[in-house]
Amino acid sequence: ASIASLVDGVRFRARVRAERVWDHNAFVRPALVLVPCRGADEGFEANLEAILCQDYPSYRVVLCVDSADDPAIEVIERVRARHRLVCDIALAKSAPGIGGKALALLGGLETRTTSEDILVFLDADVRPDPRFLRSLVQPLAHPEVGATTGYRWYVPVRGGFWSAVRSAWNAVGLNVFFSNRYNFLWGGAWAIRRENLDRLDLGTLWQGTLSEDLAITAAIKAMGLRVHYVPQGVMPTFEDCDRAGCVEWTTRQTAMVAVWGRHIRNFAALTYGVFTGAFVLGILCVVLALRANPFFIISAALFLFNTPATVAKGEYRRQSVFLGSPELATPWRVSAPMWAIANLIVPWLILVNLARTRQVRRIEWRGKAYRVTADGLEGPDQRT
Repeated sequence: ASIASLVDGVRFRARVRAERVWDHNAFVRPALVLVPCRGADEGFEANLEAILCQDYPSYRVVLCVDSADDPAIEVIERVRARHRLVCDIALAKSAPGIGGKALALLGGLETRTTSEDILVFLDADVRPDPRFLRSLVQPLAHPEVGATTGYRWYVPVRGGFWSAVRSAWNAVGLNVFFSNRYNFLWGGAWAIRRENLDRLDLGTLWQGTLSEDLAITAAIKAMGLRVHYVPQGVMPTFEDCDRAGCVEWTTRQTAMVAVWGRHIRNFAALTYGVFTGAFVLGILCVVLALRANPFFIISAALFLFNTPATVAKGEYRRQSVFLGSPELATPWRVSAPMWAIANLIVPWLILVNLARTRQVRRIEWRGKAYRVTADGLEGPDQRT
């Protein structure tokens, strides 16, 4: 299993390298970029600056907010005053049974014009490099590609072990992005052609779901189209967290995936169950070698081979991501030993996440609580 994992890492790097052959001038249709905003978190202004400075010939940005008194408005006004690019503000729609981010996006979609052939969805906490938009849009030239997706790479600002653990945990998701069966749209950065989006009934798709990107993923694949991962679309999020914040965030992400796709949850349980089970058996064999029969050290070596393999896979994954998005290497300050330990913590943290989300009854997101029912999500639950 460990060797297969390492081979998969080599294949991942080869696919990243192959994705660099795109001609970024071949397909640059007019685009509408929708950015849902709530509050003015640290780094928000710099993120907006990066979004408004894309090297793309024709695009318009719409910043989608919940209300006209949102704290983000003041920052938005300050940033767009410095740019000539058309940058509008849209208010979220009001529709029962649909989560806050989806409502914001629906409000922004009402502003689109007939000339905007590409719809791009970006989170406000990412900071794309100037060529990001070109990279994300190019594969949409192929008719079998239903949507393209980037991904997030957490970059610790002040450092800290648990910030590195969250980054390593989040990076594990990249394992499935070249798999047509298991990959998915990441809601922080994805794009779709207008004609494909018009085939989707967003009002129905987003009913009872908090993860609008996963609902779109299922619909795209049901149409017989592919989700295409763009390695150049991996963008930094500059943010720190402590242990409690790391566990809370990873558990919520696991819960959202568990609600949408049990097959991905089961895949993770099998993968990391093998790792942790092998580790426990390896330690047991070390004890038996010391107390009973020294030949048990052979079994211990085989079982514990998972440990250095996991460290190697984590480092190889980081190098592959930085190969696709080299701008990530500049602000990266996590030492090699800390990154290695963080990757060893990830399998155990994932088991904790899986245990805590066996039966998901409620998901808290951005200060609101949503009840999980057999039909999806209800909420936000105002009683909590």
